[in-house]
Amino acid sequence: MGHNTDADHDFIAAAMPAFISEAAEQIEAIETLLLELEEQPDSRELLDSLFRCAHTVKGSAGIFGLHRVVEFTHHVETLLDKMREGVVALSPEISTLLLQCNDQIKFLVDTASDEYADTPQEKDSRADLVVQLQALAQGPRVAADVNSAPAAPEATAGALRIWSISAHFGPETFRNGMDPLSIARYLGGMGRVVAVRCGTQALPPLATLDPESCYLGFSMELETTAQREDIEGAFSFVLEDCEFRVVAPETPGQKLARAIEDMPETPRLGELLVSVGAVSQDTLEQLLSTQRQTPGMPWVEKPKIGDLLAAQAGVPPEVVAAALGKQQKIRDNAPTEDRYIRVQADRLDAVINLLGELVIAGAGATLRAREARNTGLIEANLHMNSLIEEIRNGTLGLRMVPVGETFSRFRRVVRDTASSLGKEVNFEIEGGDAELDKSMVEKIADPLMHLVRNALDHGLETPQERLAAGKAPAGRLVLSARHETGAILIRIEDDGRGINRERVLQRAWNRGLVEPGTVPSDNDIHMLIFEPGFSTAEQVTNLSGRGVGMDVVRRNIEALRGSIRLVSHPGRGLQVDIRLPLTLAIIDGFLVGVGKSKFVLPLESVVEVIKAGERDVQADASGRHCLELRGAVLPVVRLRTLYSLESAHTERVSVVVVNAPRGQYGIEVEALLGQQQTVIKPLGRLFKTLRGVSGSSILGNGEVALILDVNSLGELVTADPGATGPHAKAVGAAFSS
Repeated sequence: MGHNTDADHDFIAAAMPAFISEAAEQIEAIETLLLELEEQPDSRELLDSLFRCAHTVKGSAGIFGLHRVVEFTHHVETLLDKMREGVVALSPEISTLLLQCNDQIKFLVDTASDEYADTPQEKDSRADLVVQLQALAQGPRVAADVNSAPAAPEATAGALRIWSISAHFGPETFRNGMDPLSIARYLGGMGRVVAVRCGTQALPPLATLDPESCYLGFSMELETTAQREDIEGAFSFVLEDCEFRVVAPETPGQKLARAIEDMPETPRLGELLVSVGAVSQDTLEQLLSTQRQTPGMPWVEKPKIGDLLAAQAGVPPEVVAAALGKQQKIRDNAPTEDRYIRVQADRLDAVINLLGELVIAGAGATLRAREARNTGLIEANLHMNSLIEEIRNGTLGLRMVPVGETFSRFRRVVRDTASSLGKEVNFEIEGGDAELDKSMVEKIADPLMHLVRNALDHGLETPQERLAAGKAPAGRLVLSARHETGAILIRIEDDGRGINRERVLQRAWNRGLVEPGTVPSDNDIHMLIFEPGFSTAEQVTNLSGRGVGMDVVRRNIEALRGSIRLVSHPGRGLQVDIRLPLTLAIIDGFLVGVGKSKFVLPLESVVEVIKAGERDVQADASGRHCLELRGAVLPVVRLRTLYSLESAHTERVSVVVVNAPRGQYGIEVEALLGQQQTVIKPLGRLFKTLRGVSGSSILGNGEVALILDVNSLGELVTADPGATGPHAKAVGAAFSS
């Protein structure tokens, strides 16, 4: 078909990012399918999906002339094909080999434009994998193959056939970075081109020809042993800009069946068959009359029109089956199909930022309308704000993705890490359909990875240690997620040895983190492992033991306005709870005031508002005191005292009751300013260390309000080391109960 031209190189360079993105998705799917196939080795559906993914990567790489990817993936595809035929059965060794091969495919794709990245070591490693793949693929065939029924001509491997291929490309083909000649050249590499003709039907007069538009088409007869899906794979990157057909030599019945498949949607079986000429209209009406006149009996079913067509009209059975299949496909496709469109994250972030400014502007307009006391203007602004809220919810929903996609990536990590440590682990994922902001999912992946590795290395014991402790030899590691009061709770739980409290405390004494002889609470002792450089490992491994990482985990989680908490059961396991807000952009807030200061509480955390006690109720140095609420003690924090705010002593004081991980508590405020949408703005560097506050917001009148972090404020209220006296003890007792 000729040599590559400069235009070919330009086409490849322009379209390469799209190929790498698509291939990365297929490679990730291969890894997920392999891990699922280990759990369901008899699943033909998983095996077929695995084969299709590998085949797609190979076909797409061939279009771009990436011969290293094609050659290596071909060996993987051959082994998978043997597995589909039943010649090779999946085993842990084969699964490990295929995962290593998938890593190699990822390396080849990522370095497709950098030949120097393929070092001699990589080539040797790839050659070793090829040898293993070929040895497995050439193994002895199962006896069942000898007596198996012959496959259909199209499915017979190695059969040389002549395929008729026709393709017509749309005018946007060139502008989308595609080149029809490269596809024709790729098809020519599959076998022998018997004939090729250029289609010029769409070519306009020279005076109106647009040099950037594509008017090309071609038809080709290709003699090859390739399968239909191999040929169709050549067009995988131009599906939206090309109409193509791949036709093999057919029997009359097969031609009719294909004609039925290509027809537009038609509801009636008879109309389908009349349209393609399988039966005449007169014959059809005669058979329908016969069917209607046949009496139905309780013990005799009325004859079906399909049976009558086959028995009395001589319609081939495969044609009737094709028509019935077409009807079933019409019924299956009746519901609206899911449609997807790719949008750059930066564009979506820009829309959300503008939406935040729109929320602020809407709040300002509502405030001005209320000040003017114009009823019509107030109603118009309320309607506008309700529309803004709908737009906000819809736009933020675009960024919400199931966390299960991130969780699934850890299957490979758990498998490889457990294998390297000589441990047996049953890994479970729960609540993977819980949704979280895409930006947060990306930022939480690394901390989760570190915690999962830490659980495997430090938490779970070896099979011998577990048996000696009376446990099952295989450990259990659970990664779960669920929504909880405006936040998402991600939990990593294992049934290992838990945290050695005494060892952690001794190491803290030795390093001067805790005054020798002082014994903090269990929660404070557990949190010591997040101190920089802190480690209790007896020896350094490739995974952990240097005291690096856990402090970064905590810092990254808190940077997302999240919190982390450990619950250890010595000898029975460890539970790590991570709480994160659902989004970093906009929340529904409850605005309160203390003096001239304004604060926003996340509306999901607010339980109720009650009247406070007398203003002369004594509070400790942190503003903590207690109230009675329906016969129970409610710990309360007074913001005026906690943050040393200037405030006139008003008679009316309210307590907002909020939910926190450790229980309910109250926040004493002086003004209740109502619900409003709140745009979250990051705090400046000066306020980064301010505890109990997670961000700021701009109100409609231009004032700045601080957004309270209910979780960390609750911890601040109950864990102030400087608080002493009966009030501090009462508050602590109220929370601990």
